[in-house]
Amino acid sequence: MVVIRLFDYEIIIQNIVITGSFSDCIDLGAANSKLEGSKCNWRRFPGLVFKLRVPSATFLLFRSGKFVCTGTTSEAQGREAITNFLKRLKTEALVSNNCTYESCVKNLVASVAIAGVTISLEQFTNQFESALYEPDKFPAAIYKMDQTKATFLVFLTGKLICSGIANEEELKSTVKKFYDQLIEKSTIEKS
Repeated sequence: MVVIRLFDYEIIIQNIVITGSFSDCIDLGAANSKLEGSKCNWRRFPGLVFKLRVPSATFLLFRSGKFVCTGTTSEAQGREAITNFLKRLKTEALVSNNCTYESCVKNLVASVAIAGVTISLEQFTNQFESALYEPDKFPAAIYKMDQTKATFLVFLTGKLICSGIANEEELKSTVKKFYDQLIEKSTIEKS
């Protein structure tokens, strides 16, 4: 069987969510006073929010040393942000010089642009049974792909948002599989 690609698509990672933990516990009160720009509201949230400038990333930090890093656009950039944040914590004497960390990517959020197409969202929801489309509430159809953790937002303009994938190779293969399904079920049209 020969497959002819009718359209091209581009995947751009917009955000990576990394979770992890430092080997030391952290005094969040001291961290809040020493880390310029940090924010906390103990009544509403049990952690500290800190925005790192280089590379640009936002951290949620907890007393146990656990953290969430978000806002980077590659796994390498995320590791760099965590390393820079750990250096900052060591410089401010908030952790010991022997402090290390472990981390893993939990989620990639990517935009996908299919060039020169529109997607009939009514036809899409008819062809993809588990898709949800309520145009009076949200301008995109929501589709949770079977046998994966991926969730797609599907827009009329041919744009997609994909989330729920934890690595770049899986992201590429999942987007390709979904793109092939869109073509197979004739839900995309040249604009």
